[in-house]
Amino acid sequence: MATPGDDTTNIVLDAATGGTGIASVIDLLRLVNTPPDAPDRPGDAFAHPEQSARQTFQGVFWACKDLGFPQPLAYLSAALVAVIVLAGGVLGQVLFWLIKNVGATLTIDMLELVDDTRKTLNPTLVAISTAVLNELLGTDYSVDPGSAPGSGEDPVQNAEVVGGLLHDRLLEEFRGEGDVTPESGRTAARRMSGFLINFGVATAFISILGETLSFGKFEQLRELGVEVARNLGLGRLNRQAMKPLVDIMIATPYKWWFNQQFHPSQFSISQVINPFAQQLMAVEDIFTAADLDGFSHDKVEKLIELHSKRLTVDDAELLLRWGIWDQPFAEDYIGKLGFPGGLSPYLTRISQIKRNDTRVNKLIDAAETAVLDGHILLDEFSALLDTLPLAPGEKQLIIATVQYKAKVPHVHLTFAQLTKAFEDAMIDDSELRDRIARQGYSPDDVDILEVQVLLAQAKLADAAKAKAAAAAKKAAKASGVPTPPPATTP
Repeated sequence: MATPGDDTTNIVLDAATGGTGIASVIDLLRLVNTPPDAPDRPGDAFAHPEQSARQTFQGVFWACKDLGFPQPLAYLSAALVAVIVLAGGVLGQVLFWLIKNVGATLTIDMLELVDDTRKTLNPTLVAISTAVLNELLGTDYSVDPGSAPGSGEDPVQNAEVVGGLLHDRLLEEFRGEGDVTPESGRTAARRMSGFLINFGVATAFISILGETLSFGKFEQLRELGVEVARNLGLGRLNRQAMKPLVDIMIATPYKWWFNQQFHPSQFSISQVINPFAQQLMAVEDIFTAADLDGFSHDKVEKLIELHSKRLTVDDAELLLRWGIWDQPFAEDYIGKLGFPGGLSPYLTRISQIKRNDTRVNKLIDAAETAVLDGHILLDEFSALLDTLPLAPGEKQLIIATVQYKAKVPHVHLTFAQLTKAFEDAMIDDSELRDRIARQGYSPDDVDILEVQVLLAQAKLADAAKAKAAAAAKKAAKASGVPTPPPATTP
């Protein structure tokens, strides 16, 4: 690596001989800040075993010499250590070569061999698993691998059958008659405890029996029960699969039974505060519930005050207006509702303004109707609006609305009036249809109403003819002249 421009040797000599103090310190610091060249990286024993062994030999030899070892002993010690390093490097190279070229193929072959062996033994394993379950559960189940929902060689289908034996046994043990009840939960919990005890005892018994009958040769037989207990009893996946059964059949109904016996549930503070405010619950119940939730008595009193029923601002203004409350008392009460003290006088005025504003709106509506009916002029209506507290631009909007309503006809003849006008020949059929259509009827409805009017007109004509015939008949009878029969309408 390149060094700074100053001569390093001169810097060292200058500092050693005293030189000028400040210049020497600066030169030494410059030398320290100039990093030396990095040494060569030692050889990797696995990649370069010979080079690594040589370096090890040299290092150990000179280390021994520095410690005062004789040269032959130092040479022998260094050689032994170098041989070990060389052997390790060569062995590592061989191992890496085997893993790279043979390991993958060998692993695949071994896994395929294990898989073939497992498939070959699968029917036998079903029988063994069933026998172990029978011993542990005290049952007499028998499973034919060929009777599984799939092929007898299918491990998934066979596993379904064997697992179904356990679940069926648990349902038989813990399911009561009819619906789940607290009593059935209590009984199932006791059975569950006994089941686990029997399960553990059976596992230990199988282990002892297997080791005894084999004269100690089959010491690992106990691992069969241990593994079955670990996977069936309560390994993580099996616990998740059985959790609904245990919760529904045991835990939940057993909790019901405890609740019936000891009644541990208590009112929460939110459940008692509102009934208390409605005078449905005593104040002692609130303090009891609050004590269970950890509230102190002073906090309970504040909580009761916070949730107590209160009058509204409108109620306070009403009591003030009728003289039941005075102004200071009303303002103080409004302040306790949460409003700042400076707003209390304005809040009572707001209630009064709202009431007056309702009357103003009713007055404007009545005046609009009077203008449309022709009782007052638009100028009079405008003068009235000038005396009312309206927002900027509101008067112009009201005036424009009234003018629009006055231009558009807003009253029409009724259907009965149109029928009478048609009978009196004041309008013809075409005008009748137009007036009915302007009232908003569809073309089909206009046709129906027109036919009704025409039918009513025809009946009136028949009635008039009948009335004339009856009068003629009466007159003929009086004169003794026979009357002809009435004409019929085709």
